[in-house]
Order: sequence, then C-alpha cells, then structure tokens
Amino acid sequence: MSRILIADEPKGAVTLERILQGHNCTVVTTMAEAETTLKAEAFDLIVAGLHFDDSHMFELVREIRKSRNNNKPIICFCSRDTQMSRLMHESLETSTKALGAWMYLAEHAYNVYQNPDAELRRVMERCFTEESRKEIQLQRLAIERQRAELQQLRTLLQGQAWTPELKDYLAGLQQDLDLLLKEITRLHSASDDQRARVAVSRDLKDRVADRVRMTENNMTSTEDIQSAAETGQSVDEDRLATKEEIKEAEAHHNQPTFPRRGEV
Repeated sequence: MSRILIADEPKGAVTLERILQGHNCTVVTTMAEAETTLKAEAFDLIVAGLHFDDSHMFELVREIRKSRNNNKPIICFCSRDTQMSRLMHESLETSTKALGAWMYLAEHAYNVYQNPDAELRRVMERCFTEESRKEIQLQRLAIERQRAELQQLRTLLQGQAWTPELKDYLAGLQQDLDLLLKEITRLHSASDDQRARVAVSRDLKDRVADRVRMTENNMTSTEDIQSAAETGQSVDEDRLATKEEIKEAEAHHNQPTFPRRGEV
C-alpha cells in the first residue's frame, strides 16, 4: 500500500480518495496544512488539485520541491466539473511540468471509459513503477562510480605499499557497494510488487467491464422480448376490437323493425 498526499478542496479530495481507494491517503485542504505535512511525513506520490486552497496549486508544487518530498512524483489534477477549453488544459499541462510535476490529468478526458475511476487509478499508479525505475537507475550509476573508484585504487596500489589506512578505505568502499546492491534488490522487489498490483487492478477492470457488457446484453434481450410481447398483445387487442365491431354491426343489422304508431 502506497502513501499518497492529496491536496485539494474538500469536494475534489473526496473524488481523489474514491479514485485512489486501496492506498493510504492523507488529505490537506490548505497551504498551511500542506507545508506542515510535507515537512513531517514522506509520501510515495503527491496529487495536487487545480482548486487547492483557492487555486494555489502552482505554489504548492513549488513548496513540494523545497520539502523532504522534493524527489517524489507529483500529479496535478483537474476535476471534470471544471469548464475549460482544450488550449487552457494544454497550457496547464505545460506549466505544471515546467514546475516539476510528473503529469497533468484532466478527469473529463477519461469519461469515454466505462470505468473512468479505474483508468485514472491505473495511470496514477504508473508513477510508482516509474519512480522505482528512476531510483534503481540512480543506484546503478552510484555503483558504477564506486566500482570505477575501486578500480582506480587497485591500479594505484600496484605501485604503492599496502597500509592500514588504504585497507580501511577499501573496506569502507566495499561496504558501501554492498549496501547499494542490497538497496537495488529491495527496489526491484518493490517495483515487481507494484507491477503485480497494477496488473491485478487492470484484470479487475476488464472483468467488471465484461460483466457490465453481459448485463447490458441481457437487458437488451429482455427489452426485445418484452417489446415483442407488447406488440403481439396490441395485435390481439386490435383483432378482438375488430371482431366486436363486426358483431355489433351484425346485431344492429339483424334487429327486427316495428311499424311506428299510426302506420298500418
């Protein structure tokens, strides 16, 4: 379960909590709350709403880059009830990424999906695997630097006398290298777990979509049957009405006539 900070106005925060259900979400609605929380806690992802604290989203992104969470992925989020042109959304995306956000998401763009929440959650969860890859790459670069330094020291030692200081220094470098290798192993494991969770979420989405389609097909078949039955009943009623009219006409035609008073 990942730790996510949601910074948005109350209504938007409810929407984001629904989308990110299953994760450990912390909600802040003002800059003061956000600053305190960012200094005190570490998060795996930060989602900043466009209307956070009377539209202070940009200021929040700047504050995040000054906090202990400065290297964590940031998503800037615009709720579907915000009426803006495509050009304005593109401008917001460009501006937020320039400030350091990983992505800009407009909720209305996902209304075309049968389950918009699931699709948005899948996109947001992609940040976790991307962050893991980034950390692994940085750790690998650090290991390469350590190995290069060790190789240089080995080359120098070939022409120098072995001293306790050099021995201790090499031992310290080897220990740092071992720690880095362990950290990479841990990050690989975390990345694999996250990919597995994303795969499970995607499979659940597909199964729900199949169930919805099956239900819709059954409802359509039921409606077709009902419509056919109603049509048949209307035809029967028309036939019965026609028969009644014919009988009434025949009865009227066969009714005996009597002479009027005074006629003989």
